Amino acid sequence: MISLRLLGCNGGIGGKDRQTTSYLLQESTIIDAGTGLTILDLPELAAIDHVVLTHAHMDHIACLPLLIDSVTAQRESPVQVWTLPEVIDILSTHIFNEKVWPDFRKIPSPDSPFMTLNAISQRTAIGGMFFTPLSARHGIPACGYLVENEGVALAFSGDTEDCPSFWEAMKQSSTLKAVVVECSYPSALTNIAQVSMHMDVPSIVARVAELPKEITVVIVHRKPGLEDAIEAELRMQLPSRDLIFPKPGDVLSFG
Repeated sequence: MISLRLLGCNGGIGGKDRQTTSYLLQESTIIDAGTGLTILDLPELAAIDHVVLTHAHMDHIACLPLLIDSVTAQRESPVQVWTLPEVIDILSTHIFNEKVWPDFRKIPSPDSPFMTLNAISQRTAIGGMFFTPLSARHGIPACGYLVENEGVALAFSGDTEDCPSFWEAMKQSSTLKAVVVECSYPSALTNIAQVSMHMDVPSIVARVAELPKEITVVIVHRKPGLEDAIEAELRMQLPSRDLIFPKPGDVLSFG
């Protein structure tokens, strides 16, 4: 069984019902560290042992530096951050560089840090689950993830334009229960989706139509002000699919 709490699932901010990407799995592991982390209280933040990042865009890492800083007095072990090697380089150069934010890999000492950055490039055990990076196309180093636990698998697209190899991986998983996939724009803004390398309604419709009908499709990363248009179009064009359009704080269980 996999418990998924969608702390943030929007493509931007604006009011309490819009928080950027952060998903809590099994209480102690999160995928991405966007503003959705702010809905957790301090004990819940301190319980996070693992942070798995899809890429280094700000809406996915905004609260990572603040998370580490906030829980140091509540934890006895470092927060383990997992991501692609290229993303580690970006974080080291541009975030944890002693200018934008302290390098918590060295504080209070390199032998006893508040944070570690760990490279992930293949199926890896993290927080009692298995994470496998999946292909993504977003113009920078980025990936999605297949998460497996006790015979249940969920797929997370991260931010990406249409990526055939991501969808091919869905067909290879016999235990897949749900796909958490971004859809940033309605069909009227396909040109913006292409320029920004995001999914839009036409690309989602084409790909979801190929998935077995028993697989739940969770639509995330809708851009602010476009949520209703995206939902209306997808429900009209995929009337027989189990589509979920979550809000921050929603909890889903798959087993």
